[in-house]
Amino acid sequence: MVQINIWFVPRSRSTALVRCLSNISDSQVFFENFLWAFYLGDEDSMFTKHRDQMAPKAHEHVVPGFNTNSAIKQFQDSSAKVKISKDFIFALNGRYEEVIEKDSVNVFLVRDPANVFTSFLPTSNKYFHAVAKGTHKDLTVYYGAVLQGVEKVALMCSVPPMIVDGSQLSTTSGATKVVSTICEKAGIEFSESFLTWEAGDGLPSSWVAPKPARSVNELLGFFARANKSTGFEDSKERVVDLEEIGKEHPEIVEDIKACKPYYEKVISLPYMFKL
Repeated sequence: MVQINIWFVPRSRSTALVRCLSNISDSQVFFENFLWAFYLGDEDSMFTKHRDQMAPKAHEHVVPGFNTNSAIKQFQDSSAKVKISKDFIFALNGRYEEVIEKDSVNVFLVRDPANVFTSFLPTSNKYFHAVAKGTHKDLTVYYGAVLQGVEKVALMCSVPPMIVDGSQLSTTSGATKVVSTICEKAGIEFSESFLTWEAGDGLPSSWVAPKPARSVNELLGFFARANKSTGFEDSKERVVDLEEIGKEHPEIVEDIKACKPYYEKVISLPYMFKL
């Protein structure tokens, strides 16, 4: 059995990467189960501990029996030869040893906060920053948790962590090198067929994903581009003019500047993947 964990910051092309890896034979994808247990679990969650910070209709998305404990059990009980988890590492609430196996492959996917928080969600007609700020007052949690997670994995796992910048997935050649390297680390034979997938309107039904992940996706269109695509495309990373953004959204620029040092620290680590 092989375990591949994709720990990521938002808007970093993580869903497209997981679509590639889900083409691996006898694999099972666990999609953001810990994240939604962290937010909306029926115990030990943001909903149970800080309900006043949640959206007014959050209670409508709480699933009885779904929480961090049930998510861990479901992940551990999987009989798939290759278990692929895509999640936020802060959502583990420090329960690293229960989830991350010592011989697992751990990929930390990051992206410049200027691109992350100014990523526009056409379905909801707002910047991703507005969505993130509605749940976390301090957005450095995304990058600080990744930094802490890399350090933890480096100590507890036999396979060194792999840090990938989302910009490295902006070309087909870059994506090919990233996916093939992940396969090599996991002892899986790489195939060019991994790089394409069928377009769809939502997350694949075969993926283990909590109901909130699917319903929120429909509402906000988080994964719309990855779902409708059939593979990685060559594209230039978007250039963000912070001065221009700051004229109407100074709060976005403030958070970008707060997260930037964490991002730069992460990509300066020796585990950074080089194309």
